[in-house]
Amino acid sequence: MTMGRQKQVDKTVRPLTSLTNLTPATVTGGRAINQLGNIPIGVYKGAAAFWDLDKAVNQPLVTAEQQHIMGILSGREAAYDLAQIAVVAADPIGTAHVGTITVPTGELWFVNAVEGFSPANGAGSQVGYNWYCSMWTDRVGALGHGQAFHGAEQVSAVNTAQTVTDDFHYVGAVWAVTNKPVMLRLPAGTVLTAIFSTRTAISTPAIACTFSVFGYIGKMLVA
Repeated sequence: MTMGRQKQVDKTVRPLTSLTNLTPATVTGGRAINQLGNIPIGVYKGAAAFWDLDKAVNQPLVTAEQQHIMGILSGREAAYDLAQIAVVAADPIGTAHVGTITVPTGELWFVNAVEGFSPANGAGSQVGYNWYCSMWTDRVGALGHGQAFHGAEQVSAVNTAQTVTDDFHYVGAVWAVTNKPVMLRLPAGTVLTAIFSTRTAISTPAIACTFSVFGYIGKMLVA
């Protein structure tokens, strides 16, 4: 004997659906922001404070930007991730030769290494090297390229090739105290400038120096 009616439950598995064509204007009825009358606030250090959407939502996306590899940076393409700078023969001592790498419009670079290389010349030659980033404030302001990475110019030994690699990743500081523990994030328009300077007389042939960046192109989520 049936003691009561049984309720049938639909257990059919269906894909999750979501609302479409939903915009802030439809939710607020098209009212202007200054007419909504509600501002989210919270408590910070015992006092009322506005909720900062940039800090709460926008800035954390920097971590997500790094999860998208949209292209490779490996010092392989001249005038892109590679600058070629010639220190010419018979150069006066102290002459500076400048090369630049600029992050193109619409791109976001994450750099794990910056490298400057000067080959040997074999005639008592020495070359000095340093590089600068336009994002970094140069409190000395002598050259206008941004702050230098190295506090002092890196000078090669006599008749010796020099490779200076500066690392930006979590184990970099183990190898050198000047290395940094995070990737170098470079938004579009950032300029990296390398300067190779003659420190002794340069004979023939010229010294073909290079300035390279290594890393990848990320996905820009934070302007």
